[in-house]
Amino acid sequence: MKSKVIKLDRLFVVKSILVCLFLLYTLMIIDFTLINDNFGRSISNIFLADSKQVNEYFANKTNIIPFATVKLFINAFKEGSLKPYIVLENIFGNFFVFMPFAFFVPNIFARINSAVKFLLLISLTVIFIEVLQIVFLTGSADIDDFILNVGGAMAAYGILNFSKVKYAINKFLFGERDET
Repeated sequence: MKSKVIKLDRLFVVKSILVCLFLLYTLMIIDFTLINDNFGRSISNIFLADSKQVNEYFANKTNIIPFATVKLFINAFKEGSLKPYIVLENIFGNFFVFMPFAFFVPNIFARINSAVKFLLLISLTVIFIEVLQIVFLTGSADIDDFILNVGGAMAAYGILNFSKVKYAINKFLFGERDET
């Protein structure tokens, strides 16, 4: 009986820590994508914008053509008009930013237990953020962001679900092997 209580206590503590870290991570994503002034973002834009600024946002800060922004960054780098770190920050930053979702979500939410469910959740999450960027006229609403964000999260999900990796994570976090 005592062993079950210890396992339940450990499970509760680990899940609580994971939830707190996930909430912190989520706040960081919200700040980075919607609010952070260092990237020229501010949700107050919606309150200050006139029709000219709205039209300018849609003309200059939205993209629905896959890989157009990636090509733009790469070509600007090749021409020497863009520094390498900006290209790397944009492309790899978008690829890596949602990777932690692949760790947190399956370990916190037991119902998200398949690649299809995870793909649906991460896709809806990224779409929601892109829509919020349009609503608040902040950042850029870009299909390339969606592709890179979801691609990175799915790559991490795949890596974390290799049986030996999954076993090691479960052993470290929960002290037991996941039999699923």
